[in-house]
Amino acid sequence: MKNILFVCTANICRSPFAERALKKLLREKKVTGIKVHSAGVSATSGRPSPPDAIRVAGNLGVDISEHLSRPISTPMIEEADIILVMSLFHIEVILGMNPESENKLKLLGNFSTFYGDGEETEIPDPYGLTSFHYRSSFNIIRDCIYNLYKKLISD
Repeated sequence: MKNILFVCTANICRSPFAERALKKLLREKKVTGIKVHSAGVSATSGRPSPPDAIRVAGNLGVDISEHLSRPISTPMIEEADIILVMSLFHIEVILGMNPESENKLKLLGNFSTFYGDGEETEIPDPYGLTSFHYRSSFNIIRDCIYNLYKKLISD
């Protein structure tokens, strides 16, 4: 079983959207053997996603309405085969917690077709901004998830 962990800051917007989007795609394609979850480097346990994030995600076909945040832990890092983060800051925090995790850390944005190859691409945090910002970030994430899925099934 492959274990994929998505990480953002508070685990209320970007990483829950990525988690649920990949789970939905895997269900639709009837792919098994992949565990998907998310966490935040500055998350507190049990915080729901903001209403704008829930609404925009729902409009994009991804339900994050039942998501509750959870902080990242060393066991999560150790158990993950792939850790996909939204920013370089998240990589720094995770490496500070577990330096041995370097080979499994990747920026999710590097899977985007919106940006050039080889760029270190961060996905902007829409928290506290407008619906436009949520939609922009979630569309980038959705693009990344589709490209990640193609890589997962080809490996």
